[in-house]
Amino acid sequence: MQKQFTSFVLAILFGWLLGCNNNPVQVPDQNSNQGSVAAQQVQLLELPASAGMSLAKISSAGQWIRARSGGNVEIDEHFRGVAVSVTLSIPKKALSDDQYISMTLDDSKLKIDFDPNGLQFNVPAELSFTATGLDLSSLPAGVTLKLYYCNQKTGKFEEMNAENIAYDRLLGTITCVNADIPHFSIYAFGYIKKYCDYGASPW
Repeated sequence: MQKQFTSFVLAILFGWLLGCNNNPVQVPDQNSNQGSVAAQQVQLLELPASAGMSLAKISSAGQWIRARSGGNVEIDEHFRGVAVSVTLSIPKKALSDDQYISMTLDDSKLKIDFDPNGLQFNVPAELSFTATGLDLSSLPAGVTLKLYYCNQKTGKFEEMNAENIAYDRLLGTITCVNADIPHFSIYAFGYIKKYCDYGASPW
């Protein structure tokens, strides 16, 4: 059963990577307040673990959320010296109906997939994220990390509002506080490429 679930999750992620540049899906054509950038200009954050080990780990969690009261879905993982914590907070009455909400974290690229896909909130949910023990030596100095979702209808990355997104290359930490999640899709952390080939795909 675990093997079938893992295969299913990998199939979803692989399909999204292909679809971002080619096929539209049922994701709302919604721009964030921060605007959008071409997919070729965004580099998704690669996350090798300390000592050169690849994380390549997929984690998931789900929770039945009542529309009247709201609630949280959380992932808390410790893997080979790396600790990752993800919390999706859904406010009261953000949902029109009670829903089973799930999220899947692929921490090799810090992609977070929310389900049911395409679900829209009456008011945005909020995502908080912390990771420690990472090797961020490959992250260019001075870049600004942002949270994006790939709008597959436009082929562009939409930047999401967040209270704060910070990182420390030396300490190997990343923190995201209260990023807006107005609808469900796949979200990822990344930065604008400044000195590289814009013709290359971020995937």
